[in-house]
Amino acid sequence: MGSDGKWRVTASRHVHKDRWISLRADDCVTDEGAVVAPYYVLEYRDWVELVALDADDNVLLVRQYRHGLGDLSVELPAGGMDEGETDPVETARRELLEEAGCAGTLSLIGETRPNAGTHTNRVHIILARDVVRVAAPKDDPRERIEPFWVSAAEALRMALAGELTVGMQAASLLRGLAVAGVAKIELTSEPA
Repeated sequence: MGSDGKWRVTASRHVHKDRWISLRADDCVTDEGAVVAPYYVLEYRDWVELVALDADDNVLLVRQYRHGLGDLSVELPAGGMDEGETDPVETARRELLEEAGCAGTLSLIGETRPNAGTHTNRVHIILARDVVRVAAPKDDPRERIEPFWVSAAEALRMALAGELTVGMQAASLLRGLAVAGVAKIELTSEPA
């Protein structure tokens, strides 16, 4: 019988745990018997990222200060699932309204992992179509968010140029625009 490649956890402890993050230290043994201890794992709640398009296929982006970066960041509307939230589409609906004062027709198009090596959470990718402003964004002094619209072509250019600050959001944008039929991605067998 062959090995499944999974590691066996021999001990596990929480180094830090609060309402935002949990850092776990696992002592592991690989399927070949090598000891990996400690191996740190970050336990976050799941997140949602929105590819929000208006009737003309313009893309909603947000600009906000990110303390880890120490600067302003250009991103997709996004956020963490609050305690008790189980439906990523409803979380995305809440985030879209809070961050941009917008609403639209939302659908889940997939998920990905922010960092499969150390993070336990999933990122749910939500496509929002026919997005319109319906209210003022939520006034939150801890989160000053400036929503703005760009064409789909400009959003793609920004993602490819690294101007979309969060790398995994570039992948979500590409996926969302492809599913929406706004961007066509052709695969070739020849190297670029």
